[in-house]
Amino acid sequence: MSDTRQAIMRSAADLFAELGYRNTSIRAIAADAGCDPALVPHYFDSKEALFSAVVADTVRPAEVLREALRRGDAGAAEWLLRHAVADWEDPVQGRRILGVLRSVLDLPVARERMSRALLPRDVADSGPDEVRVWLVSSLFIGVMTSRHMGLLDETLFKEGGEAAVDALAPVVGALLGADGPDA
Repeated sequence: MSDTRQAIMRSAADLFAELGYRNTSIRAIAADAGCDPALVPHYFDSKEALFSAVVADTVRPAEVLREALRRGDAGAAEWLLRHAVADWEDPVQGRRILGVLRSVLDLPVARERMSRALLPRDVADSGPDEVRVWLVSSLFIGVMTSRHMGLLDETLFKEGGEAAVDALAPVVGALLGADGPDA
């Protein structure tokens, strides 16, 4: 990936996180990236395409969710939660994830792109596994949003989020099917 393309992606991710999709302009992205605004469409066909690239780069749970479903054991939930907490705790990544979530509310096509980023291709339209992925994703989005709204006790996220992992693992395990009646 070229340095200019990377700079545009970084700037777009930061500005979408800070301002949301609607309030972020191609000119502002280019100014922040230190490049000519004409270079943005050179690398990305449109603002929507740039947003889609940012979503794909920022929200990457599909592979992790696929692995957790494949494992299907009691440890899969803790493993999955540790990945999620690591993203939430990273100051840059956590802010960008919240920005993507905010922007999804602004842009209907962004919901589709977010859905594709969350749902592994081999799980789409697969019945129970697809439902499990959506439920786990909804739980993660709710926890992260509630935390940033100040609705969750911050002690859950101290020391690498072990308390959050411990509290959520039984629920996530049940949603994954690892701790359910068929496991």
